[in-house]
Amino acid sequence: MRLLVFMLLGLLLSSRSVFPQSPDHVQPANLDMQDPLPVNPDVTLGEFENGLKYYVQVNRKPENRATLWLAVNAGSVLEDENQRGLAHFVEHMAFNGTKHFEKQALIDYLESIGMQFGPEINAFTSFDETVYFLNVPTDSSSYMETGFQILEDWAHALSLEPQEIDRERGVVIEEWRLGRGAQERMLDEQLPVLFRDSRYAERLPIGKKNIIESADYGTIRKFYRDWYRPGLIGVVAVGDFDRDYIMELLNRHFASLPARKTPRERTLYPVPDHEEALFAIATDKEASRTRVSIYFKSEPKPVETVSDYRVLLVENLYNHMLNKRLKELTKQTDPPFLYAYSGKGQFVRTKEVYLLGSVVKENSVERGLEALLTEALRVKRHGFTASELERAKREILRSEEQAYKERDKTQSRRLARHYVSHFLSNDPIPGPGQSLALARQLLPDIQLQHVNALAGQWITEDNRVVMVNAPEKQDVAVPDESRLSAVFKKATEKAIGPWQDNVRLEPLIADVPPKTDIMDKSSNAELGVTELELANGVKVVLKPTDFKNDQVLFDGYSFGGHSLTDSQEYVSALAAASIIQESGVGKFSSIELEKKLSDKVVSVSPYINTTLEGIRGSASPQDMKTLFQLIYLYMTAPRKDAEAFESFMSRMKGYIENRSARPETAFMDTLQVTLGQHHPRSRPWTLERLKEIDYTTAFDFYQQRYADAGDFTFFFVGNFDPDSLDPLIQTYLGALPSTDRSESWQDPGIRPPDGIVEKSVYKGVEPKSLVRVVFTGAFEDSRQNRYALNSLASVMRIKLREVMREDMGGTYGVQVRSGAERYPNPEYSLHIMFGCAPQRVEELVRTLFAQIDSLQAQGPAVETVSKVRKSQQREYEVNLKENRFWLSQLKSRQMYNQKFKQITSYPDLYDKLSVEMIQDAAQCYIKQDQYVKVVLYPEKTAARTSGQ
Repeated sequence: MRLLVFMLLGLLLSSRSVFPQSPDHVQPANLDMQDPLPVNPDVTLGEFENGLKYYVQVNRKPENRATLWLAVNAGSVLEDENQRGLAHFVEHMAFNGTKHFEKQALIDYLESIGMQFGPEINAFTSFDETVYFLNVPTDSSSYMETGFQILEDWAHALSLEPQEIDRERGVVIEEWRLGRGAQERMLDEQLPVLFRDSRYAERLPIGKKNIIESADYGTIRKFYRDWYRPGLIGVVAVGDFDRDYIMELLNRHFASLPARKTPRERTLYPVPDHEEALFAIATDKEASRTRVSIYFKSEPKPVETVSDYRVLLVENLYNHMLNKRLKELTKQTDPPFLYAYSGKGQFVRTKEVYLLGSVVKENSVERGLEALLTEALRVKRHGFTASELERAKREILRSEEQAYKERDKTQSRRLARHYVSHFLSNDPIPGPGQSLALARQLLPDIQLQHVNALAGQWITEDNRVVMVNAPEKQDVAVPDESRLSAVFKKATEKAIGPWQDNVRLEPLIADVPPKTDIMDKSSNAELGVTELELANGVKVVLKPTDFKNDQVLFDGYSFGGHSLTDSQEYVSALAAASIIQESGVGKFSSIELEKKLSDKVVSVSPYINTTLEGIRGSASPQDMKTLFQLIYLYMTAPRKDAEAFESFMSRMKGYIENRSARPETAFMDTLQVTLGQHHPRSRPWTLERLKEIDYTTAFDFYQQRYADAGDFTFFFVGNFDPDSLDPLIQTYLGALPSTDRSESWQDPGIRPPDGIVEKSVYKGVEPKSLVRVVFTGAFEDSRQNRYALNSLASVMRIKLREVMREDMGGTYGVQVRSGAERYPNPEYSLHIMFGCAPQRVEELVRTLFAQIDSLQAQGPAVETVSKVRKSQQREYEVNLKENRFWLSQLKSRQMYNQKFKQITSYPDLYDKLSVEMIQDAAQCYIKQDQYVKVVLYPEKTAARTSGQ
């Protein structure tokens, strides 16, 4: 289960979406401003006599799947004093026994039909609501009927048995423990200021540890009885099903639920206004970032009419343009912040907030705050420019058009999320055709003065809270209230000129290169794949699909990477692609390029890793020419920009300077250098390592890596006609340089250690530990071996969750991740990681190895293997209709000299999965005399160990 705290300091608040998606036709809106906002005509919504509301929509993406959500309009803010944390606890208990599913039977059933606990079966709790969701196959009516039975049980029939409650206490405590750290400790100090005199200040969803540990059964059941009732519940069903059948299931399971005769009042708790500015300043020894933010609180405004919707568009335009300005400031040689943002959204149920936030370098709080205020005041005094507004309108309209094009290819889960928001907060839910029509009607009439006026409305002196988070260090000075107030005064009094919107109007490429011949062309009708080879040696693989209407993905690579540089130049080579991305291409800086592409749906990024250099991205089919031009420019005309490099280095310094303060970072760094045996290339980022980056070396290395495209292979997957791409391929890929050099990657010689290596890291003040055990070894690369290794990880994931979480209550969850590499050295790894109380480390590690012993000696249970097989089959069914899956598979098959036809033969592997295969894999890949174990302990544990 996921714990959702809607407000996290320094993170941009989610605004109400104005881009809901569903099937529709675009018709001229022609609506009066006071007309009610239209509702998506493809959703059936209603309310039973008992007060329960429902939303139903047929949607074919993904095929043969339905997403079912149950939203309860009750969260932690409704807890009594002796219930703090029990809203979240009840959410956990929904998976630990109901009327029709004893104990763990619910998860067992869903896993048996191929669903994965976590990604497809989960829930979250926040201040104001609790939401459950599950994805169910629709290829059997029994699956859907059982899915609705689960929803009904969640709504009114949790068992809440004493034994299960006591077992789950440990799991919830471990979730609490896992979340503790510098951010949470500072939040504890700041919430009472941000939510001053409000119940929200004392009702964080995770609650109080002592209550979770000791709350009596009756107190837990009382929260469930009080708040889980039809009048506070909404059910959402979106998917590939028959609407009438779903309506029948809804009526069967929910229409007759008894309404509460004397329901407890569902109170809306206010966040009181305040005339004076409030300050919440918090420091922590483990803080890794310095943040300064300004929260301007206001009353929530309903979005019910066309006029209200127009206000949302105006607000989106304002934040869009201001965020572009703030981003442009980060490109200065010495930027005032690492990044900054402007956003407006519902904070909690009774308050909205306009947020200006930034992350700054240490000792730069006042400078960052002044920069934020300066830009807000610049808008207030001078407004935005006509060119900025025009670009912003184009971008928003293009987003609406893209949503409309994808109206029949939208994921069901995304639609369901919109309907849950409508149920809980009355967020707008027009269909994509209606939304696009509204944008076309409303955007042209929105003028600069309408957008500019928001600065005066949002930037106020009352209801203002200034928050600062910073590392607690001797050489870091954190300003107090008086100094922060002085920044406001200084910004208000200083002269601020209008913004200069610098735009380059010339084309991306002035002289279009001549076409190159296609030397060879072949097609695989069974897979729908076309392969080309150009005169310069470039190879192209094309896979047209109809999985998305407005998407084309691509990836191009050749062997080499930064394995070809020596150790002295390695760090420069490592940063080369990022530096170029920051610098731009041709005559365009990165900011100028972004403005040039404002009305395009296109993204291109170069990358360089150990063995590969490449370039990847995506585009709308109508922007394919721009996509090819950008590929050509990134490979032939990277822009050398000393100012961009200085800006990059300045921001990198800010990110790195306190990264090691986090205990989790020290833990992962220790693991990294241990697995790499302290090889120079396995060092973590430090300020000293950052100094090794030389701009000229990085730029030259980048140019050298892309100087020969003759060994590149490009893959394009998405909605296109292969023949229509030929001219673009011949022009822009065919013009890439080819020098016929013969090269490949080199082996840098990084190897995991032999034998057993165990290390303990003592860092942090919270009573929590992290454990990671990594098994490694030589790997005989084959498709069968990769499959066996990955299946082993899936089996262990289920088994370790059942034993270490559900039976022992020792951890919130166990991660198991497998990997196998052919290049530069064939080797495998199996990572097992979990968090727990320090005093339980040895017990849980013993349990882990006991489970490994059992797996090797007896193999897994037949039922567990069946769950994994079914999950793999279900995942494959969905993946076959995803562009990203095909792109990844085509690339990996080509890299490893395998047949493309293997992509469609995965079911042959699934059919052969057996107890014996997993047992053999466990014996082969889990060598109990060959592993690395790293454990994080709090610092006080080290003190006890040393006898201090």
